[in-house]
Amino acid sequence: MLPRQRRNDPTSDRRVAAELTRLKRKVAKTEAEQRRLRNTIRGLARETDVTLGCSCPHCEQSYMLVRDGQMYCPSCSNRRTV
Repeated sequence: MLPRQRRNDPTSDRRVAAELTRLKRKVAKTEAEQRRLRNTIRGLARETDVTLGCSCPHCEQSYMLVRDGQMYCPSCSNRRTV
């Protein structure tokens, strides 16, 4: 059994193309914002002598901050000794 072919609807095609363009712009904007935030966090970590660790195993909402032999999650306050 073959699937039914649909007629090409130019209005629908334009709508899909416009939505795709909008989504591409949104992804590009989000990626640029993520890059800026990542660079800012690296700078703050360097200035405050903190290292970014892994994702928090407890809440997975933040990266662990490592300082003076302690890992600390700024989201849930989970602490671990390194």
